[in-house]
Amino acid sequence: MSDMPPTGKKILIIDDTKDILFVVSRRLKSWGYEPLIAESGEEGLRIVEERAPDLILLDIMMPKMKGRDVCARLKANPKTAHIPIIFLTALGLADHIKAGMDLGAEDYIVKPFEPAELKERISIVLARYDQPSAPNTQT
Repeated sequence: MSDMPPTGKKILIIDDTKDILFVVSRRLKSWGYEPLIAESGEEGLRIVEERAPDLILLDIMMPKMKGRDVCARLKANPKTAHIPIIFLTALGLADHIKAGMDLGAEDYIVKPFEPAELKERISIVLARYDQPSAPNTQT
């Protein structure tokens, strides 16, 4: 049983660490989200095309295709550029954070993280993307 009613929002977790996938997906379910899981960047890109997630939680350090490469490909594709990305990674230096944000990520969370912080940041990013565009008031 989940703690919260379903939101209808799909969140894709792309991480090569099974423990992270398990823990984060269980948290997402308990918060009312539908978790989608990918164990590699390549698998993540396929799931994005098939399932159109509302948000992506993306690790940076993965074998083969790094998270930065996944982010760059998604942001370069007009069909996926609108999907918000939150990096969820152990790389916590200021240079790493800046590089991630420069790629177009909406947020950057350093592992280990507090579940309450993850929940709040996901809510903030999704709320930002749920806002209707401001009407054009110029004549």
